[in-house]
Amino acid sequence: MGIRVSGWRLASAASRAGALGVVSHVALRHVVVEEVRRGDPDALAAAATFPVASYRDELLAYAPGGAKHRAPVPLDHPDPRKGELPKRLSVIAAYVEVFRAKRGHRGKVGINIMWKCTLTVLPSIYGAMLAGVDALLCGAGVPMELPDIVRRIRAGEDLCYTPLHGTGTNVRLDIAADQTAGLLAAHEPPKLLPILSNFAFPKRILDVWEREHNTRPFAFILENHEAGGHNAPPRNKVAFGAQDEINAYFDKVVALGIPVYVAGAFPHGGTCEDYRAWRWRGAYGIQVGSRFALCDESGLRRDLKDRILARNWFHVAELKKAEAREGAEGEGAEGEGAEGERLVTDPRISPTGYPFKMVPLEGTVAEPEVYARRKRICNKGYLLQAHTETLPDGTVKETYVCPAMPERQYARLGGDPQETEGRLCLCNGLLSSVGFGSDVEPPLLTLGRSGEHVAERRTAREVVADILGEAYVADAERRLME
Repeated sequence: MGIRVSGWRLASAASRAGALGVVSHVALRHVVVEEVRRGDPDALAAAATFPVASYRDELLAYAPGGAKHRAPVPLDHPDPRKGELPKRLSVIAAYVEVFRAKRGHRGKVGINIMWKCTLTVLPSIYGAMLAGVDALLCGAGVPMELPDIVRRIRAGEDLCYTPLHGTGTNVRLDIAADQTAGLLAAHEPPKLLPILSNFAFPKRILDVWEREHNTRPFAFILENHEAGGHNAPPRNKVAFGAQDEINAYFDKVVALGIPVYVAGAFPHGGTCEDYRAWRWRGAYGIQVGSRFALCDESGLRRDLKDRILARNWFHVAELKKAEAREGAEGEGAEGEGAEGERLVTDPRISPTGYPFKMVPLEGTVAEPEVYARRKRICNKGYLLQAHTETLPDGTVKETYVCPAMPERQYARLGGDPQETEGRLCLCNGLLSSVGFGSDVEPPLLTLGRSGEHVAERRTAREVVADILGEAYVADAERRLME
């Protein structure tokens, strides 16, 4: 979920309760480096356990008293010499996050890899696997190479994909010199769960993985367009319709014989009723995000959570009144017209080109006035993509660009200036929403429709118990305690 909303504390709490706790890989390099810079004891202790000394030393240089304590966090760079440090920091950052999420219990922990954050895909998977991650959940793209990536990492081989499928960006990660194959062999290979939003891509992944890699996904996660964050673009490129609803392709994907989790399609807001309904339909389980984003252990700033909960309280109260009247007003409260007040799906704002859901809370960058006042800057770079240009002398120049960067910078690096119109730096906005850079950057909030049902503070344990039952959670806590 976004950046650090689903962090190690939330993943650990959900995992201890018997669910699959999941951390987000996006911007972990900045998050963990800043924690180390602050002297965070949990981050420092986890970093000290990393098995390759050179990575440890590079991260701990940002700690108080370290040589790089005041240095900015480096960005990915097309020059191999300048690009190695950001990669290594991304590796150990993913390790530190997963290590903390798994510490002290025997529950399962996954990491969500956003394919559109192309330059940190390989480092994050490598670091997470060194920490013994149990599952790789991959979305915002089609993770066609995922089995090969896992195989090569476990073999301790260097990796190179030109380009990574569906991105147009070449990626490389040199790990052979780390000599970590023996350490990785001590862990079970992670389960692979692609996140998709139609029938065509699950069918294609299944065919390619069986033919080229002799493997199958552990499960598919089918994400409906009412989920938070990025959504798959509508089929007609204009607006979501019946063909985009999960009901249009769910049964066909189930018929492929691979277990299916459902996300973003919860009339009751991701509760036990939704879980039972989808199990009855044939799903293996459900993936719930928005309820956990608003729970106590999530990384979302407490002040922002409280404002959303207060607003939702009035919304839920109105729904209950409407249901009691059993009139047309109750139906309208759940219809599309209601989303415009509490949730906005913007087809343009994300540099990825995917629709993105925003919560238009006062003072956030989702407000047009706040957006207009914000100075454009690209100083995090997690959505950078490669742009190549053939120079008059025949040499090929490679640069990294993002349409949310300043217009002149984007054009100077070879991008089309028209692509910058209406774009927003998701990196800075989402980092601000979890307390990183909030002194200079307005926050950006994202939730799915399920988030509108959450009106009271809850712990992650309480949310899991509401979905799976108190008896299940109590039994899981006994079984998974170390």
